[in-house]
Amino acid sequence: MLGRVLLILQSDMLSDVSQLATRAQVVLNGGEHRAFIQKDGTFAVDNVKLGDSLLEIASSDYVFPKIHVRISLKEAGEGKEEEGGRASIAARYVQIGSEWSDDAPVLAYPLRISASDKYDFFTERQGFSIIAMFSNPYMMMVGASLLAVFILPKLQANMDPEALKELQGGAKE
Repeated sequence: MLGRVLLILQSDMLSDVSQLATRAQVVLNGGEHRAFIQKDGTFAVDNVKLGDSLLEIASSDYVFPKIHVRISLKEAGEGKEEEGGRASIAARYVQIGSEWSDDAPVLAYPLRISASDKYDFFTERQGFSIIAMFSNPYMMMVGASLLAVFILPKLQANMDPEALKELQGGAKE
């Protein structure tokens, strides 16, 4: 076993780990390794290779930050075999779409990851609103058509008779 990552979930948003869905998993490198979160909020990912990995918590209810985990071997002392060296784990929060940087602060081990938000899949239904109804493009087209049907004949009646004959003569030709 080259690495083990331990997680304790603590958050104001997620005060009890039992609220976390049973389908929630810890995913390393997009599915290369997976682990289920135990009832006490811990998990372990075994046989993690040396190098950089992306740790994500896949939950349908809560949003968790993504973590860049770098596992490397510590320098072995004199007289010790290279394989007997211990692994060093450095974990940092990462923004997806940006490069992994060593400038971010290193997180303490075992990792303590808290939920940053809760997914909200439903929006509240909006009530009836006259303003929203008349701001609809279809209602604007209906309003313009009604305006043309009722207002244009009245404008035509107030027109100069000579201009009206000219307009009607141009339409017949």
